Amino acid sequence: MDKAGTGRHRRVGPRRVRAFRRARRRASFRASRDPLGPASHRVRLSDGRALGYDDFGDPEGTPVLFFHGFGSSRVVRHPDDSIADDLGARVIAIDRPGIGLSTRQPGRRVTDFPRDVLELLDLLGIERCSIVAWSGGGPYALACAWQAPERFNVVGLISAPAPLSGVPGSSGYTWPRHRAMSRTADHAPWVIKLAMWQWARQQKADPQKQLDEAIAGMVEADREILGDPALRAVMIRNAAEMYRQGTGGVYDEALCLARPFGFPIEGVTVPVRIWHGAQDQVVPVGMGKYLARNLTSAIATFFPREGHHFVYERWREIISVIVAEARADVPEPLRLLERALLPGPPEAAPAEAPGLGAALRADSASLRT
Repeated sequence: MDKAGTGRHRRVGPRRVRAFRRARRRASFRASRDPLGPASHRVRLSDGRALGYDDFGDPEGTPVLFFHGFGSSRVVRHPDDSIADDLGARVIAIDRPGIGLSTRQPGRRVTDFPRDVLELLDLLGIERCSIVAWSGGGPYALACAWQAPERFNVVGLISAPAPLSGVPGSSGYTWPRHRAMSRTADHAPWVIKLAMWQWARQQKADPQKQLDEAIAGMVEADREILGDPALRAVMIRNAAEMYRQGTGGVYDEALCLARPFGFPIEGVTVPVRIWHGAQDQVVPVGMGKYLARNLTSAIATFFPREGHHFVYERWREIISVIVAEARADVPEPLRLLERALLPGPPEAAPAEAPGLGAALRADSASLRT
């Protein structure tokens, strides 16, 4: 009954219906986050922030850090963690600040993350290790190697970007949308914040739909890889996990990648291994070639028919190479990583999809770029 006692039901207005639907979607989205398993951990850093990570594989094995890409979290890795066991590797996948289990650090830059990594290594009692970084995790891996070369054996870069600005010749390997993103980060960061908010809203409303649309727009090689139900489950899980701390962390990530990295690429002395696909529509192959030219200790492999997500098909191969290098078993990795030269100019790459919003979410398989 209504307050007047007439027995008539009060009509629910459209605004109340929309609010109810939003609340129901948010509840469903929160429920989609998996409970933390035995491999997931959080440590308290010296400044009070929490740093989250998954620790799996052989506990006594060769330690390898995994850095996720932009628009993803520690869960975006090969779904079969037993591969690390098979290879005698202890893999530690870390959430960057504001992502997954890690507390946000507003205003951070690429060069801030190494301090978190070094503190984690000290807490875990790891003196030296290696890094495998996919896509947007690459700059952070190089920053670690530049700041503390004595702590790292080798860095593996998979589909990693070069600086979007602040270095000579960057216009030769960036697409117009990359340059627009860099200018926006300096002069109108609120535009990036709005784009990240809109993306998060779409992800939370219907992650299945967003993933379907993303896969439909990818190159054939990536569509085939992400057609695996196990990988699809990883992407859906990530759509919830990366917003566990809210949307601010993804915004921070976008600014970090759009601005100068804050250290000289050529100053990295730790051995670097590069893998990049020529059909990559997210990070142009020209970026991989720039890194190969400017990292003095780099050995690069370019795959003519691969796109951006070959990391899943070649996960075992890549981890085995990194582990062998860390154990100083150099001849075999060098043979496996013999440089493959591609025909055509370095900037040759598939046609890009236009739009600033696409550039901002480039590294996530959960949305079309």
